[in-house]
Amino acid sequence: MNDGATTDQPSTETTRWKLILEFDGTEFFGWQRQREGRTVQGELERALSTFVGYPVKVTGQGRTDRGVHAERQVVHADIADAVGKRRLLAAMRGLLPPDMAVIDAVKQDESFHARFSARSRIYRYRLVSRPSPLNRRMCWVVLQPPDPDLLFSCAALIRGTHDFTNFTRLTDSGPKHCLCTIARSEWIRDGVYWNYTIEGNRFLRHMVRRLVGSMVHVALGKMSIDQFRVLMEGSASVESKGYSAPPEGLVLADVIY
Repeated sequence: MNDGATTDQPSTETTRWKLILEFDGTEFFGWQRQREGRTVQGELERALSTFVGYPVKVTGQGRTDRGVHAERQVVHADIADAVGKRRLLAAMRGLLPPDMAVIDAVKQDESFHARFSARSRIYRYRLVSRPSPLNRRMCWVVLQPPDPDLLFSCAALIRGTHDFTNFTRLTDSGPKHCLCTIARSEWIRDGVYWNYTIEGNRFLRHMVRRLVGSMVHVALGKMSIDQFRVLMEGSASVESKGYSAPPEGLVLADVIY
């Protein structure tokens, strides 16, 4: 049984597909394919290649770190014209592991690019202020209730265009600059749960987790809001960078085109 795969070589005509993925990142080593370690990109390329019978490469809107989840990760892939949406989605249901799924597939013009066509990304982070065995893979458990006023004040400071040097890991191969424009940054309390939503034109590696970790540190009295303001000024000379929250609470919620 080949789950609808064919050994035919791809025709000269291909269709660019925008694929929407949902995945639980707990058991993945992040998005990007690696020689060792299970990744979202690796699993998707394996499934697509098995389906069509020739190697397929996919391009994502960006990377997610190890342990981070997604409701709507967007990728594009060029596949032979003979493939239809219904057949593609059915094949992915059979070929992908249970912790990831292609939830939609849309034909696009060849100019569409999952990364460069995106206008903004939306991330959501969730924490809970009591032990929660059912949510331990999807929340950061913070047993001391955070100060809501301090959380709200920190979130307001993030909105606008800032240099987020102190909320990322700087490397020689990293981005040329750390300026990001944040259109939305807000905390909403839901009983014992705290939900943070952030929307921006771009995000740096570990940026959302470091922002959340630093805000929570302020709200727990482990850092002053003035120290947070200094981090937001973007000086690379500060002695201590932003504190990183654990990955399990972070979800890529959507990508806007």
